[in-house]
Amino acid sequence: MSAQACPICGTAVQPSSRYPRHVCPDCFSEATDRAGRRLEFLNVDLSGGYAAQYADTGEPYDSDDCWIRGIRCRADEARFGGIVIEAIGPPP
Repeated sequence: MSAQACPICGTAVQPSSRYPRHVCPDCFSEATDRAGRRLEFLNVDLSGGYAAQYADTGEPYDSDDCWIRGIRCRADEARFGGIVIEAIGPPP
């Protein structure tokens, strides 16, 4: 596969045909809810599962939607473990 760039900042990312709009690690760390509150994403256990929570309190966040630099994104469990965030909205 050819080169691929983070859809948020343009940084080169590992090419992936499965996740063509996945964000780079720096943008991943900037994910917030719509109001700007920081989020964390994690696998529930070794066999997988996905959870999201607020970074400041650990309170559950019950949505896959997140925002990075004003761009709507979606977080989910990656196929072979880990978490992937993909941009689903257009750049601002």
